[in-house]
Amino acid sequence: AAPTQEAPRLRQFFPETLYWNPQVLPDDNGQATVELPMADSITTWRLSALASSQAGELGSAAVGLRAFQDFFVDLDLPLFLTQNDEVSLPVAVFNYLPQAQQVRLRVEPQSWFELLDDAEKTLTIQSNDVDVVYFRIRAKEFGRNRFQVTAWGEQMSDAIAKDVQVLPDGKQFRQTTSERLSGSAVVDLPVPAGAIPGTAKVFVKIYPGVV
Repeated sequence: AAPTQEAPRLRQFFPETLYWNPQVLPDDNGQATVELPMADSITTWRLSALASSQAGELGSAAVGLRAFQDFFVDLDLPLFLTQNDEVSLPVAVFNYLPQAQQVRLRVEPQSWFELLDDAEKTLTIQSNDVDVVYFRIRAKEFGRNRFQVTAWGEQMSDAIAKDVQVLPDGKQFRQTTSERLSGSAVVDLPVPAGAIPGTAKVFVKIYPGVV
């Protein structure tokens, strides 16, 4: 049956560096305020600050900033897949609520993969426990693709989406040509007849000369 509760907010923003600013100017009281949206990572961020005065005085500080919720799921996706790969993707379920809860996990269908498993799976997870559920897929389309799972719980729910790179099922060939650009330049880059459609890419880099 369709869930009656409101769909959980989708967590999909997972940067390695949350914020970086080389020049934060304080007010006359030596204070500065920076407002920024938090990432969706369940982790403890390391906040590092360096300060200097016009008199040459230096200061530094480092503190931990914890982002947490009592129930959440996480995806441990591989660095990349290859077309036609069949893999079982693990979904970790974390329950830090004071009571057990039954959880229904659902994979959102996408055109880039074929689901070789049930689209929904149910488990009961105890308080302060971690469990793992696997969903088997076959990768069909190459490119950077999204995998999304929603976890409906009795007390608390969560949803997460992460990207995985799918490589073409073939051998990669590279060709490099260098020219001196004087007004215009023409470069022929023949694509082999047996190339996989959509895999040809051209990168152009222009550098200034010594003069």
